[in-house]
Amino acid sequence: MKFAIPALLRLPLLLLVLCAGLPPALAAVPVYIGFDGSYGVKTSTADQSIEWGVRAAMEEINAAGGVLGGRPLRLLTRDNQALPARAKDNVVELAATPGIIGVLGGKYSPAVLESFSQPGLNVPLISVWGSADGITDNAPAGSYIFRLSLKDSWGVKAMLDRATRRYKAQRVCAVLPNTAWGRSSEAVLKAPQKNGVTVVFTAWYNLGESSFSPMLASCQASGGQALILVANEKEAAVLFRDMAQLPAAQRLPLVCHWGMAGGVMHELAADALDKVEHQVIQTFTFIDNKRPAAQRLGRWIMKAGNFSSVAQIPSPVGAAHAYDITHLLALAVNKAGTTEGAKVRSALENLPAHQGAVRTYAPAFSAKNHEALGPEQALFVKFERSGVLTPQK
Repeated sequence: MKFAIPALLRLPLLLLVLCAGLPPALAAVPVYIGFDGSYGVKTSTADQSIEWGVRAAMEEINAAGGVLGGRPLRLLTRDNQALPARAKDNVVELAATPGIIGVLGGKYSPAVLESFSQPGLNVPLISVWGSADGITDNAPAGSYIFRLSLKDSWGVKAMLDRATRRYKAQRVCAVLPNTAWGRSSEAVLKAPQKNGVTVVFTAWYNLGESSFSPMLASCQASGGQALILVANEKEAAVLFRDMAQLPAAQRLPLVCHWGMAGGVMHELAADALDKVEHQVIQTFTFIDNKRPAAQRLGRWIMKAGNFSSVAQIPSPVGAAHAYDITHLLALAVNKAGTTEGAKVRSALENLPAHQGAVRTYAPAFSAKNHEALGPEQALFVKFERSGVLTPQK
C-alpha cells in the first residue's frame, strides 16, 4: 500500500533531507575574523572595500572546506566612526569573541594606534590600511600586532623620491594633519634625504580645516617646487580646490599620501582634480594586473558591487590587503590547529609561501618582522574626475 505525504509535511521533509546533505563546513561552529572600520564616515570608501576583500577570500576558503577540518570563516564588523576611543572599545569587544583568530584595523591610523596599543589582547591585530610607523614600531617583543599595508617610513620616502623624479623638485613643502599620522610622516620628512631634496616649509592643519590658502602662499614664498600632502579626502578636497583657484603658473604639483584615495575625492574636489597636477601613492591596482589572485578578487567585487570594470572599484588597496590577510590567517589557523591566539600568532610568523593579490609572500611575516609589504610595492596613481585611480609611470 502506498501512502501519500500530506502537502504540509513535504517542505519540512525536504529541508531535513537537504540539511542532512550539507557539507560539514556549513554546519560547524564558525571561526571569526573581526574588522573595526569607520563605516560612519560617509565620504569614506575604504571600509566597504576592505569588507569586500575579506568576504571574497572567505567565500573561496569556505567553498574549499573552511578551516580546521570544516569550520566556516565568518566576518564580524564594528563601526568606530574614526574615533580612537570608540575603536578601542570595539577592538576589546572583538578580541574577546570566542573563536576569533584576528582583528583587522582600517583606514585611520590614530584609531588603529589607540585600539591596538592595549595590553592583554591576545589575538593577532592586523592593520590593513593604517600606515603610521608607531602601529608596529612601538609594539613590545612578542607582539600580536601585524601590518599588511603601507608604512610611512618607506611610503613617505617614496613620495619624496616621486617629487624629485617626476617633477624635478629639490625644494618641497609639506602639509600634514595634526595627528599621529601626520607626526609619523613628519619623522620621515625630517630625516636626511639621499636624493638631495629639502623640505623648505611644513604646515600643520586640523581635521575639518576650511582653507589652505595661507599655507599655499607660505609654500610659494619659501620657494617650494612641489607639495607633499598627507590628508584624507575631506581636507584634501579643500586643498585641491584652493590650489585650483590659483593662476595656473602658481599651482604646484602635489604628491599625496593615500588617505584621499580612500574616499569620494572625485565628488568632493570636482574639476579641481583636472586642474591640479598630482600623484597618489598606492600599493596595489586592479588595472592591468596579471596576478591570478588579483583577477579573482576583481571579478568577485565587480559582481558584488555591480561594477562594469575593475577600474571602477573604489579603494583598491583596502580590498587587496584584506583579501590577502584573510587567506594568510586561514593558513595560520590551519597550521596552528587551533584558534588559540598565541598559536595563531606563532603560525603567522612561520607561514609557507603564498601567492596573494598584492604580491607573493615568501614568507609574509617572521618573528622579527611583522610587516608584510615593503618599498617595492609602492606605485602611484592619478585620481581621475570619474573616480578611477589611473596608474602613472
